[in-house]
Amino acid sequence: MLKLLTKISPVKLLQYTENFLLSDYNRTKKFLTSVNPEALEEISKKKALAIFKNTVKSTPAYQKFLSKNKTNIKLIKNIKYFDLFVPETDKDNYIKKYPLEHRCQYGKLPKTGNVDESGGTSGIATNWIHDIHEEDPLFKGISFEFNYAFEGYKKDFFVISAWSVGPWATGIKFSALMEKLALVKNTATDPDDVVRTLKMFGNKKNYLIGGYPPFVKNLIEENSKKIKWKNYKIDLVIGGEGVTVEWVKYMKKKLRPGSKIVSSYGASDIDIGVGFETPFCFFIRELISKNKTFRNQLIGKEEVPMIFQYNPTLHYIKNKVSSKGKGEFQITLLDDNTVSPKVKYNIHDEGKKLTFNEMMGELNTNLKNPLNKFKTSGGKIEDILNLPFLLIFGRTDGTLSFDGANVFPLQIEKGILRNKELVKKTKRFKIEKKHDKKHNVQFHVHIELKENHKTHPKLKTKYYNNILNELLESNPDFKESYSKNKKLKPIINIYKYSHPLFEIDKHKVKNIYIVKKGK
Repeated sequence: MLKLLTKISPVKLLQYTENFLLSDYNRTKKFLTSVNPEALEEISKKKALAIFKNTVKSTPAYQKFLSKNKTNIKLIKNIKYFDLFVPETDKDNYIKKYPLEHRCQYGKLPKTGNVDESGGTSGIATNWIHDIHEEDPLFKGISFEFNYAFEGYKKDFFVISAWSVGPWATGIKFSALMEKLALVKNTATDPDDVVRTLKMFGNKKNYLIGGYPPFVKNLIEENSKKIKWKNYKIDLVIGGEGVTVEWVKYMKKKLRPGSKIVSSYGASDIDIGVGFETPFCFFIRELISKNKTFRNQLIGKEEVPMIFQYNPTLHYIKNKVSSKGKGEFQITLLDDNTVSPKVKYNIHDEGKKLTFNEMMGELNTNLKNPLNKFKTSGGKIEDILNLPFLLIFGRTDGTLSFDGANVFPLQIEKGILRNKELVKKTKRFKIEKKHDKKHNVQFHVHIELKENHKTHPKLKTKYYNNILNELLESNPDFKESYSKNKKLKPIINIYKYSHPLFEIDKHKVKNIYIVKKGK
């Protein structure tokens, strides 16, 4: 019945209903645990079509983009045609091609709001504009996640924002939004300040520390003599990069029993808080990591993705296959207050969207009594949200993320090009993200030498110095992260010509720069 009502209801009425539901936590939770998931998908489709039509009318850059791509706007009368015929946007074909103001509605910057920043391959930052009114749906979403994941509705929290400071999206937005929900201190990535703050305010409070996984891990491990972590009631919210199931379990042992660790997914291009890791998401991750048959059936590869749930009334997400044959997805922002609209925008993260019913179908097909298993593991069936899932493996555009900083193969290449001897001897290179036995992130650079060249200790030092210096000079995000976490230094591995690690490149037109698990 709700699905039918959704189809015939005007978008304005749907928005009014959403605002009513999202303005109260208990009301939102009751709705999301009982609603027909297909009705939410219908709302998402209807709003996506409306956003497209509004962006066509209001945004000069998008008008030119569609004209350049010879899109017949009159043909886009339903979501099927929207999915089929509206061209994809991304940073290269849209953001970099049109002036910032032209990408804003009516070609004007907002009078109030904020500007975020993200680094790129050249180190030249991209700026992202947000109107102040965009914070309302974002705040409602963050508020629900805070209450749902950490029981913020019945606990007084002291929040420590330990994200990088500056124009980066996460630190700015996290502090600004959480101030409306709890008492917040922005320590940035200063472990001494975090420890001082905890000691100053005492161990009777409920603390939520937000930060990038490597920083949070170093904070807790390297300050164990200064503070007894298990004496404090600490929960963690992390983001910026994926973590393994084992990492989470390892970190929980360092904290007080019952402490929660929740991952969140977002991007500077879109916003923070696109999706968050529910207990049901983590349960599915554990199943995937343990059950190879289920893993192959669901994702067809060895890697275990991060899994999030997201609100389809805020983001319309559609799967696609990249030119390299990898699964990606397009996001359309469904808030008509978005000053710089994103329509079918591809971040180029590798992953895919599954509807709630699709995920439940996979679980029921491959496992016996999955909900009973969830209950046995400590989960509450009645708290499962009927929201779609987003599976994330990482980037498909040749980047790896370390402590919230994206490292690009081009930057490694530029580091090698700084030295004539290195240029003369280098055949190929790859980068890899690994973890040691203590779950510390390691940044590996694998280098294959040309024929008739041999390695020696000084050569490894030259690679290290030139690559690190290039990253510090051209990648402000990496420089910020490295200044607080020297464990992010590149580990150089040199191989003789025709090493098996590089065998696959001989049969490819382009080099494969990323080494992934199982490769």
